[in-house]
Amino acid sequence: MARGRNKQQRFLALLVCGWFVAPLAHADGPTLNAQTLGISESILNYCGPLDPAAAAKLRAKIKQLVRGASEQQLAQMRNSDEYRQAYDSLVDFVAKVDVHNAKRICFEFPAERK
Repeated sequence: MARGRNKQQRFLALLVCGWFVAPLAHADGPTLNAQTLGISESILNYCGPLDPAAAAKLRAKIKQLVRGASEQQLAQMRNSDEYRQAYDSLVDFVAKVDVHNAKRICFEFPAERK
């Protein structure tokens, strides 16, 4: 049981790092990609009811990510396989994780912790 929990915590840590690093990797160009948007919106849908303050920060981050994209571009991105896989993988992940660990997503994902 403890071994499975360590795997979940490691996966969560990698997911957190990847979510913050992905936009930085494209600092010289567009920061929006389907995978980042899918993960971001999945986290928002999960965290919204659990932590309104974290959800507000996530909404602000998503607003930054989609800045400059048209509604048509966003719709195409949301209909892409890359978006759907990223979105669904996070949904599947939090469904398997103990609720106490899954709530960490809401506390660890919002940007600009000071």
